Amino acid sequence: MPGLDLSHLPLAQQKAIQELNIHPQQDEQLLWIAEHAMNVELPPDWVEFEDDDGNQAYYHAKTKRLTTEHPVIFKYKQFVDKVRKFQERMGTIGRKVKPHLAVIMNEVLNRIYRELPPVTPEIIERLAVLIYIDTTIEHDTTRRLKVAIESYAEDQYDIALQAQQKADMDTFLHEVRNEQIRLEVLNKPDAVIMCTEIEGQPARVKCEQCKDFFSLEGFAATHATGKRKNHTTVKCEQTTCSVYPDQLATCEVDNTLFCDKAYEEVAQRQPHIRQKRKKVLGGLSCSEYPATVAEVLCEDCSDLYCWEAFIELHRRGNRLRHVPLRLDAEGQLYRAGELLPPEECARLIDRARLAREGGPWLAFQDDQLNTYWYHLSDKVTTQQNPYL
Repeated sequence: MPGLDLSHLPLAQQKAIQELNIHPQQDEQLLWIAEHAMNVELPPDWVEFEDDDGNQAYYHAKTKRLTTEHPVIFKYKQFVDKVRKFQERMGTIGRKVKPHLAVIMNEVLNRIYRELPPVTPEIIERLAVLIYIDTTIEHDTTRRLKVAIESYAEDQYDIALQAQQKADMDTFLHEVRNEQIRLEVLNKPDAVIMCTEIEGQPARVKCEQCKDFFSLEGFAATHATGKRKNHTTVKCEQTTCSVYPDQLATCEVDNTLFCDKAYEEVAQRQPHIRQKRKKVLGGLSCSEYPATVAEVLCEDCSDLYCWEAFIELHRRGNRLRHVPLRLDAEGQLYRAGELLPPEECARLIDRARLAREGGPWLAFQDDQLNTYWYHLSDKVTTQQNPYL
């Protein structure tokens, strides 16, 4: 294949292509990732400075992590590696996206023309392979893909009908890829720093002389004698799960930290834990404005909003009668000024998060317009609503 001419691309994108180790010839279908990586901002708590050799370096004030690589570019690299492995697994290396997407889009538009539901599980699975989404584990992204293709296909069908124009796929691709970057890069938390001495333990301190990270036990074991006995440490601040120490905690119950997975597993074995107050760490985001913290939960919508979004969406129709429950900084709900019981509070918030982020079950309609649910991991269907 002749060399791909990149001279027409912005210099920032050419630089990103080099930083992400994207090979223009064999990775032509990944150039869009470099386009997103052209202008990256430093996340909160990170500081940029020049080291003694005049090179750019980055320091995280809480964890004490020090690196010469931009932390967001590092996540972009991880995403590129993930996509490459997915391509190898699916045998899609070098496959051009747009021609195959056109075939699927045409199939979806034909279904709309025949007054059938736009998509089926089989269509979503084919589309996901094309756009590098692993449906067995990326449930949230798959759910958003389904919503995007349905709404976009409806719009394109109207345009095709009225203006006799072919479906434009660039806008759809742009929307889906923006969502992938948001979930896989921009909103992805930093990995937990683990102890270099004791496997499976998260780091709690960084040795200022060794420059290594240790758990308290790991530091004690390696610095009990000799010259190391005089080494000093700085605190490595990480809020980790008590069940899965390599995962960041998302909630706290009875002074015990859990990630979402651990909380659900413990609650299944010990149902009484749901009766205890559950503190959500880091706050909950608004459904309409993800960068904004949620301030209310609409019980009727089963969704989380900031006040601005709630007012905007509840100005007319039946939604005018919806009553918001106030949400405080610790994830506690108030109805008419009174704090809700812990179990009801946790149930309402968990239901709202599940409705928004979804589990492995995804709802479809068959050709007779009957609703059924498809399990993204197990690839089975049921007519019974698994979320009730």
